[in-house]
This record gives sequence, structure tokens and C-alpha cells, in this order.
Amino acid sequence: RPGLVEQLQGEFAKIAEEDIATTIESWPRARAEAELNKVQQNFDFNVFKDPEIRIVGVANYLCPCGGTHVRSTRDVKDWTVTGLKCKKGVVRVKYGKR
Repeated sequence: RPGLVEQLQGEFAKIAEEDIATTIESWPRARAEAELNKVQQNFDFNVFKDPEIRIVGVANYLCPCGGTHVRSTRDVKDWTVTGLKCKKGVVRVKYGKR
């Protein structure tokens, strides 16, 4: 995994330097689940209680809002990927300030 973490760190740094604006939209649950789980069942929408789901877009990648987010990728230029955790088919990317 160390090679993969280093590769992710490089890509993370590139995206941060590009200063890509993020987007925030509110979608009905059915639309969010249909659109975001088209290719794979990556998101568990059962954790969301509201009928409307906040959708955050970063570098043309959409996902349900997980809490804190930034206005631009440049806001994370002092951050980096610190590790990966894989458990039961779920991959979590750890990140933090350098």
C-alpha cells in the first residue's frame, strides 16, 4: 500500500493546486441514489434521514455530503493523504495537514 498512498498524495497535491471550485446541491433521495450508485453501489443512502440529500461536487466527482467541505480544492493545499484502510470491501482514505 505505501506505493498507492504516495500516488494518491501526488494526485491530491495536483488537484489542490488546480484550485477547482466545489459545488453543493440538494437532490431528492431517489435521484441521488440513482445517479450516484449508477456504476457501483458505493453509497449507503440509509444513513440519511432527510428526503433531500446534499450533494457535493469536487473535480467533477459527485458524492453525498459527509460533513465539512471546502469552497475550492486550493483550500486543502496544506493537506495530504496519510493512509488507507480497507475493511469488508470499504476503502477509507485518511488525510490530514502536513
